Amino acid sequence: MSRRISEKTKKIRKMGEGTGKDYKPYITTSEFNSMGTTSVIKDWKTGRGVHCLSQGEMLWYYILRWDDENIDIREQYPLDYIKTCKIAERFGFKNPQHIMTTDFLVTKADGKSVAYSVKTNSDLKKRQLELLCIEKYYWISRGVDYQLLLKTDANRTLAGNVRLVTEFYDADRVFDEISAIKHKIAIKEYPVDMESELFDEAALKKIRRENHA
Repeated sequence: MSRRISEKTKKIRKMGEGTGKDYKPYITTSEFNSMGTTSVIKDWKTGRGVHCLSQGEMLWYYILRWDDENIDIREQYPLDYIKTCKIAERFGFKNPQHIMTTDFLVTKADGKSVAYSVKTNSDLKKRQLELLCIEKYYWISRGVDYQLLLKTDANRTLAGNVRLVTEFYDADRVFDEISAIKHKIAIKEYPVDMESELFDEAALKKIRRENHA
């Protein structure tokens, strides 16, 4: 059963605030009936639990986090409600019912930010398109790049391999030959093609041999 948290409580708990390991998402998975679509992923670099509200968000989180140019990812990031209402009125849209959030606000290595929305596919209803328009204008008007990501465009092989190897990002979790190989890939000591095929034991041993040739 879902347990929605009031906006007053979210403010008290400072949800939607902080950076890095101290960031608290404005919406958490515990607020929804998951039906197998929500997940809390451990950020292998900070140890923080990352709340993904859909399978698409999970896939894209792994992909975005694997890119070393993305030094921080804040999920379910809240937008200023008054400002989103003003944007809605400007375009003749109905005001948002609640505080809107952006799926991922990414801080790049050069200090710039990119806001990402994740949707299952491009078949969107009119209200969804209106809200995306509000969200896009909100960020662009602040000098922040904005992109729409589709679940159907996510490279599942890349996401799956990232998930597989980063489980052993911490050296103290290594316990055998295979986990040691995964660790080397996770810390990028072994440069490998992450996008072509899902790693199995044979592929991982081949990677080790190639890097010790």
